[in-house]
Amino acid sequence: MKIFKQNKLTLVVTTTLLLLATPAAFASQLVTTGGILIPTAFVGNPGTYNGTTVTAPSSSGSYFLLSSPFAASSAWTVTATISGTPFLALCTTANCSSFSPYGINAASGSLSFTNSNTANVGTAYGLFFGSFFGTTTFTNFNLVFNSTQVQKSTTAVHNNTAYNAAGVIDETPALLSLFTNANLSTDQQVSAAVSQILPLLTGGSFQAVNGALFNINQVIGGRLQGGSSGDGYFTDKYVWVKPFGSWAKQDDQNGVSGFKANTTGLAVGADAKISPQLRLGAAFAYAKSDVDSNSSAAAQSNKVDVFQLVGYGSYALPQNLNLDFQADVGQNRNHGERTIAFTSTVASSVYDSYTAHAGLGLGRNYQLSEKTSVTPELRADYTWIKDKAYQESGAGLLNLNVDSRSTEQFVLGLDGKLDHKLNDSTTLNAKLGVGYDTLAKRNSITATFAGAPGAAFTTYGLNPDPWIEHVGLGLTHTTQSGAELSINYDAEHRDGYNNQTASLKARWAF
Repeated sequence: MKIFKQNKLTLVVTTTLLLLATPAAFASQLVTTGGILIPTAFVGNPGTYNGTTVTAPSSSGSYFLLSSPFAASSAWTVTATISGTPFLALCTTANCSSFSPYGINAASGSLSFTNSNTANVGTAYGLFFGSFFGTTTFTNFNLVFNSTQVQKSTTAVHNNTAYNAAGVIDETPALLSLFTNANLSTDQQVSAAVSQILPLLTGGSFQAVNGALFNINQVIGGRLQGGSSGDGYFTDKYVWVKPFGSWAKQDDQNGVSGFKANTTGLAVGADAKISPQLRLGAAFAYAKSDVDSNSSAAAQSNKVDVFQLVGYGSYALPQNLNLDFQADVGQNRNHGERTIAFTSTVASSVYDSYTAHAGLGLGRNYQLSEKTSVTPELRADYTWIKDKAYQESGAGLLNLNVDSRSTEQFVLGLDGKLDHKLNDSTTLNAKLGVGYDTLAKRNSITATFAGAPGAAFTTYGLNPDPWIEHVGLGLTHTTQSGAELSINYDAEHRDGYNNQTASLKARWAF
C-alpha cells in the first residue's frame, strides 16, 4: 500500500485488483486545481511507462483510489480526461460493493469515454472510491478534483490553513454569496477574507495561555528553589508578594499567523515549616494577557483573565537532596474578537477555560565555596488546558460555533541554578534549563458557521517545537529589618517562540 498526501487530501492506492481478465496496470497523475502534482502510482503488473505513456501488458484490470473523508456536506466534482478508450466507474458506498455509472447506463456498469473526452462523472460525499478499467494504451490520464471559487483561491496562494473552511463556504450558497458580493477581485483578496473567518487565533490561544502559566510557575519556582540552595529561605513562616509582567512573541509558521501576548499579574502567598524537613505553602495568582494576531489581513485578539490557586512545598532529603512539588488549578475568562473586514463585522466571543498543573523536582545543592553554590535539578511538569465550547455573536452567518477542546503538555527537564553571595545581604543568582515536551502536537480547532450548522470543519494551527530552553537572572537583597527584596528576569524559548518575564518580589517573616 502506498499513501500520498497533498493539501489534506489522502489518496490510498491498494494492490487489490478487480479482474475482468488478467492483471493489468495503469498510471495516473492526480493534481489539484492549484497544479500541485501527486506522484504517479502503479499497481499490479506495471507494464511499461516512458514518462507519458503506459502500455498495459494485459487486456484489463483495475485499482481503487480512496480519499480521506471530506468535510460533511462538502461536494467534490470529479472530472476525468482520458486519451484512449478505457472505462470509468465510481461508487459512493463505504465498501464499494457495487459500481454505479454516472451519465450513461452502460451494460457493463461502467461509463465509457471517447478519446480526449472530458465528462463530469458525479459528486461524492464522505468517502470516494474509483475503479479504472481499460483495454488499450493511453497517455496523459489525469483525474482532477475541481475546487470552486473560494477554495481555488486559497490553494493558489498556498493558504493551507484556510482550505477546509473554504470548502464549506463553496458548498453553502448563503455563505458563498458574502464573498461574491464583496468585490474581491484577486486570489490574495479572497484568501485573506477566508483567513478572517477562521477560528480565534487559529487555535493558538492554548500556547498564549501556556505562556501565562509559565510566568506563574516561575514565580512559585523561585520560592521552592531558594529552599534547595541552602540560603535560609525556609526559616519559620513567611508571606510574600510578587508582581510580574511578560512579553511573548510567536512567529508565523507555515502560513499560520503567530501572535504577540503582553501579560501583567500579581501573585501572593505564604508558607511555613511543618517539620524540620517539610515546608508547605499556598498562593493565589492573577494575570491578564492581551493576545493579538500577527496578521494585518485578519486582525484577531483575545483578552484573557487568568486565576490560579497553587499549593507548593519542599522536602529535605539526606545528602543535600531536596524534593519540591507543586499543584495548581485555575480558571480563565476569554474575551475574543475577530475582525471580518470584507463584511464590516466583528465576531465576539466570551468563554471559559480550565487549567491544571502538577510539577515535581529533585535537586541537590553543592557548595562550591563559602559564597558560591550550584543546584542541578531534574524536573517533570504536566499541564492540562481545556476550552469550553462557545458561540460567537456580531457577525451573522459567519459567527462560529466552536467545539470544546483540550491540550496537554508533559515536560521533562534538567535545570541548574547558581547562587553567589556578593556580600552578607545581597545574592546574585542565575538559572539555565532545557526541557522536552513529550506531548507536543499541532493545534487544531473544530467549528461550524452559523450559516452552515451541519458542516463542521477543522482548522490546523501552530505546531510547537518540543524543545524548550529557559534562562534566568536575579538579584536578592535582605534589608536590616529582615525583609527580602528581589528582582528577576526569566526567558523561555521554543523554535519561533520567545517569552520574557520581569518580576519583583517582597517577602516578610510573620
